Amino acid sequence: MNRGESRKIRWRLTLGLELLTSVLAVPLAVLFIIVAGGFDFQKSLVLIATSTVSLCTSYVIPAIRFLYLGRILSSLEPEKWETLNTNGKSLVKTKLLNFPLLNSIFYIVQWTYGVPAAWKMLHFSFTPNLSESVPFMVLPLIIYPILGVSHFFLTESVLSEVLESDKLIGMPVEEKSVRKVSLFTRIIATIASITSLPIIVIGYLLVEETSGWIELGDVRITLALTMMFLLITVVVASLLLAASIRRNSKNMSGAFLEMSQGELDILLPMISTDELGRSSRMINDFVKRLRIVVKTVIKESEKLSQSSKALEERTKNLAMKMQEQAASTEQMSAGVEEIAASIQSTSGRADSQSSTVEQATTSLAELEDRIRNVHTSLLETKNDAERMRLETSNGESALSSTRNAMAEIEANTAKMEASVNVIHEITDRIGLLSLNAAIEAARAGEAGKGFAVVAQEISKLGEQTQENAKRIRATLAEAVKATNSGREVIGNTEVAFRRIGDTALNTSERILNVSSLSEAQLVASARVKNAFSELIRSAEEIRNHTKEQSQTSLEFSKTIGSISEATEFLNGVVNDIDSLAEKLAIQASSLKKEVEFFRTEKS
Repeated sequence: MNRGESRKIRWRLTLGLELLTSVLAVPLAVLFIIVAGGFDFQKSLVLIATSTVSLCTSYVIPAIRFLYLGRILSSLEPEKWETLNTNGKSLVKTKLLNFPLLNSIFYIVQWTYGVPAAWKMLHFSFTPNLSESVPFMVLPLIIYPILGVSHFFLTESVLSEVLESDKLIGMPVEEKSVRKVSLFTRIIATIASITSLPIIVIGYLLVEETSGWIELGDVRITLALTMMFLLITVVVASLLLAASIRRNSKNMSGAFLEMSQGELDILLPMISTDELGRSSRMINDFVKRLRIVVKTVIKESEKLSQSSKALEERTKNLAMKMQEQAASTEQMSAGVEEIAASIQSTSGRADSQSSTVEQATTSLAELEDRIRNVHTSLLETKNDAERMRLETSNGESALSSTRNAMAEIEANTAKMEASVNVIHEITDRIGLLSLNAAIEAARAGEAGKGFAVVAQEISKLGEQTQENAKRIRATLAEAVKATNSGREVIGNTEVAFRRIGDTALNTSERILNVSSLSEAQLVASARVKNAFSELIRSAEEIRNHTKEQSQTSLEFSKTIGSISEATEFLNGVVNDIDSLAEKLAIQASSLKKEVEFFRTEKS
């Protein structure tokens, strides 16, 4: 609002208020005083003149009101309005809302000055008597109510244009700072001022006539004019009241019409301080909150629509995953059944392995006993070989003694040729037998019995040799010539015995090696026996574990079956959720369309 608009509003308000005062209230007051005071024509002219002067001098009060209102409206000028904060702007609106009530003070002061001033000015022409002065005292009871109501409604009507401006229409005010004039008070005050006006005028005139102060027949024309201005004043006050109510009702009906068309970006101006004006503020708060709710519902409906679409897509993906999971559970169930069959087969094999290991352990025990028997036999053969070696050594000693004896009977060797032949044959046999014994001993290995037989034969042969030696000794005397041959035979026999001794020694060493190997074999068999014991325990554990695994696989198969059933159930639930998501998306779209009927922002 610029200064020109501010001045225009102030002049319109001032002229309107003074028009009510000058055209309605002053003529009505003058006519009442003339009629009630019984003024003649000359005194009536004086009263009209003094009233005019008094009215003109009272314009100082409207001028002050004009300046005060201009000071309030100057805050609405753009350069000043931008410098005000929210509290300052709210204060400007509060002053404008309270100004119609404040204006009552201005007109009361104006009339409080004007009526006594007019009465006082009469004294310059004549001194009014009591009957002429009393109407001046009754005049405030007649003029103040009707003029106060008219001024209030006219001021409120003019300032409503300012309150409906874009700057003030949405500006909040503190409810406590606004002087409330309720609709009930307005109506009662209007009715009271309208009804009290004719009652006081007519009642006062009747009292004067009955008391004999005046005669109404003399003032019929004046009384008729008084009644006419009285009727005009009543009509003007009623129209102003109806205009105030109609203006608020029109604003509200327009707002409700726009709201019914979905327009929520509306603001009702608070142009009065009654319930209708305060209802405008409440409606604005309600529409503001409703606008926020509608915006929120639109946003949430969009989010709900998007979420429902996303939920629909996710439920479809979940359904696919559930189907894949169902297929996987079926494959897993088949795999578990195969695993269970494999575990049962493994359990059977473990049982078979346990039986085989037990049989192998029994066979190993028997083998160990046989190895132990062989080892015992080898030890006995070793002892026999030692004895044979000792006996061979003794035979060598005996041959050495024989060679010495042969030396003694060398003189008689010639006589022992026949015996030498026999001894030669015997020694040949002994050589063959010893050779056979050596061969058998070499071949025997473990079978030492054959070697024992050869040894016995050698022993017998030795005995025969001893007997022959006795015969040789008996015939030494006769075999002097055969001594040389016997010495050679004895030398050969000695060599044979030496070979037999070496062979016996080698046999003893080989038997010792075989005995060591048999001992090592016993140790190895003991280790194998221990290993088989461990293997038996392992086989038992494997068998127990396979049984547990078989039971576990059965339980796992049952669990997978339950999972498969649960998966099928969840798949059905997901399908239901999918259908519900589609319905939710449709409902969200429908809700969005319904809510978008309300427009929260002007296009």
